[in-house]
Amino acid sequence: MLKRIEDKDSNIKKDIIINGIMRSKGVYLLVSQPKVGKSMLALQLADSITNGKPFLGHKVIASPVLYISTESDLGQLQERLNTLNLKPKKDSLFIIDRDGKASIKLLDIEYEIHQFATEYNGKFLIIDMLKDMDFGISYDINSYQDIAQLLMPKLRSLCDKYNLTILITHHLNKQNLTLGSTAFDASVDGIITLKEYKNNKKHIKMVISNRDFEGLDLELKKSDNQLFSICESLDEEVENINLINFVKYASEKGRFEFTATSIVKDAKLLLTPKSMGRLINSNLALLEKEGLHITQKRTAKERLYECCYVEPSDEEELDSSSEEND
Repeated sequence: MLKRIEDKDSNIKKDIIINGIMRSKGVYLLVSQPKVGKSMLALQLADSITNGKPFLGHKVIASPVLYISTESDLGQLQERLNTLNLKPKKDSLFIIDRDGKASIKLLDIEYEIHQFATEYNGKFLIIDMLKDMDFGISYDINSYQDIAQLLMPKLRSLCDKYNLTILITHHLNKQNLTLGSTAFDASVDGIITLKEYKNNKKHIKMVISNRDFEGLDLELKKSDNQLFSICESLDEEVENINLINFVKYASEKGRFEFTATSIVKDAKLLLTPKSMGRLINSNLALLEKEGLHITQKRTAKERLYECCYVEPSDEEELDSSSEEND
């Protein structure tokens, strides 16, 4: 049967798991140096998806989650959820742990994956971590050919067979690059990288590179209980003069359309259009709190933004202070 490419502006809904970050049936990596918080962030993501609540300001499609842990058992994962003060939706977070074995063999758990996908209609699988997962193939982590032609096809077949999106946690090497072959970066659909600031270990930069969406750079802070959140203060934490000048410009304009190129010129910002696009996409939730409601649409020629400025309300602050007084 002949198939045709649809017009870009047609109303075909793309199957998204996390808006702007993950699509359906994709393979993604979550990487960092040890002890930065990969597993905690993975559990936070699992909680967001099971409850259908935004993940770091990005909308998600609700789904049961299967969490395969090669390092922690069920009790330890429950303790971590308690530490994070997270409550995944009842009967929506399923766990497979090592159960005392040296590794977890895919062959031994594939029935559980089948059950998760067919009986519970689960669409999201987290493997934490890669190094102790036995996929039934022999591969060298440093071999481009092995990663590209053996490991990735195995993961893709799981996605296709069970309609799953897969997120795998993995390490960075000493040079802050993905541990092993560069085929990891070339073969996956996206990489979420966590980088800890040396002078403040509670301040994390999240860099997301992606095939299907524009890249994101998010400034995160880590609470005492290891929960990640976006830095909320433009002046005190983001400290980005270009973003502040953009807010000032938008508040004067009110409602307007722009491209990354035009806003750099019109608002006299000191960065490139590509960098400005990443800056906006990385701070949509933050900008909304400042009164800027931004939507995107693609045309045949360009990526167009629509902005509507509404004076931000202090009602939340007033409500919270009223509750404290009560």
